[in-house]
Amino acid sequence: MPRLSAAQDAIRLAAAHPTAGLTSSTRALYARLAAETGRTRTSLARAVAAWRQGGVEALRILDETWNPPAGPFDRARPALAAADLPRLRPHANRLTDEPRGVQLRFGRDGRWYPYSADPGTPADDEDAWWPQGEADEDPVGALTGLLAAGA
Repeated sequence: MPRLSAAQDAIRLAAAHPTAGLTSSTRALYARLAAETGRTRTSLARAVAAWRQGGVEALRILDETWNPPAGPFDRARPALAAADLPRLRPHANRLTDEPRGVQLRFGRDGRWYPYSADPGTPADDEDAWWPQGEADEDPVGALTGLLAAGA
């Protein structure tokens, strides 16, 4: 495992705590970790969801956009269309269907990370998009899983 920054390690620690039925001590821990990482509590919760989705790479995908080289990213849209799945609009390393509130983010590790938001959410509203489900090397699998989960 690569060496974690202090903020990444704080998010990893927060992800180790259950979120259902938060106790007062867990809420206090989240508040302290949010302050120490320079995040709001909501931003920390999104980061924890990303960590649970795929660790360091998923956290990187949450916090940054990048322009992938030609290859798997370019082949994703035709693969999704061939599978009769919704057409997604590309931007940087993201494919988004704003009306449905679904998004796939392509990681530097070659996996697709599914995200969801309320239908109609603009793709650039960073705070509205949440990690949802498991990353997949196949964009069809990632989007199928996301749609099956009810996003």
